[in-house]
Amino acid sequence: MLNKRNLLWIFVCLWMIWIIQFSSDPAEVSKQKSGRVLEKIEPVIEQVEERLHTNIISKDQLHFYVRKNAHAFNYFVLTVGLVLALRATGIKRMNTYWIAWMIATVFSMGDEFYQTFIPGRSGELRDVFIDNMGILVAIVVVRMQLTMHN
Repeated sequence: MLNKRNLLWIFVCLWMIWIIQFSSDPAEVSKQKSGRVLEKIEPVIEQVEERLHTNIISKDQLHFYVRKNAHAFNYFVLTVGLVLALRATGIKRMNTYWIAWMIATVFSMGDEFYQTFIPGRSGELRDVFIDNMGILVAIVVVRMQLTMHN
């Protein structure tokens, strides 16, 4: 039976698969995917730069930030799912947040290790820290939301 708890855990598992799918892309494919995002962002940045008569960011820097924000976003979503799934499972209070943080962080480390086997990719400790920024922001946001509604 698909109750709320089961649906949340299915979501968490599917989001983990989503993350692994991105990590499975060889470097060139990954670069092309973020390039498509950049195609949407660059014209906006160029218009702002033109109106302000200044350079805000180089294309290389923008590419870097797009890729790293994708890390933080993916782990933000994963952690929100984990906290909600853990709560639905019956885990309460601060244990929910610690367990969610541990699961997401260990998954992040495993994902970075996995990427060392993908052509042109590498596992980066820096990316684990960036993932943790998304994890920690998710914990703060969910905790604030749950506190406001309880």
